[in-house]
Amino acid sequence: MQMKKSKKAKKSDEKVPQFFVPADILRVFKYEFPEVDASTVEWSWEVYNKIYEAEFVFENREYEVEITVTGHHLLTEIEIPTKELPKIVKKAVEEKYPDFEIEEVERIEYSNGDIHYEIDLKHEEKELEVHFREDGLFVAEGEDL
Repeated sequence: MQMKKSKKAKKSDEKVPQFFVPADILRVFKYEFPEVDASTVEWSWEVYNKIYEAEFVFENREYEVEITVTGHHLLTEIEIPTKELPKIVKKAVEEKYPDFEIEEVERIEYSNGDIHYEIDLKHEEKELEVHFREDGLFVAEGEDL
């Protein structure tokens, strides 16, 4: 399966063949996503030798799952249509970045239950990545967070 390449650069591009992913990491993944066919998952390092990243498409949505080498599920990023961005978050983005257009949105579900939205914005040639909590509170801005 070929994943769509995001315009953002990865922290580590080193792919990890599934047969090199430890069984404990695969068990955590299967526990979190029992309905996903493991053969469709692409593994890589999010942070080399510290955090694995599993990328896959499920129910027509792109997912990125981060699992530490110790087997802790950190977060899940799910690409969502802009229309699914909560109104309070969309309003906060529009107020803080009135000249920018929303290019892409990912819902980030942290293992502690927190939910953030990673939003790629563009204005002319300037591109930003911003993070907002689900209640509309601004968290961060950068080029590749």
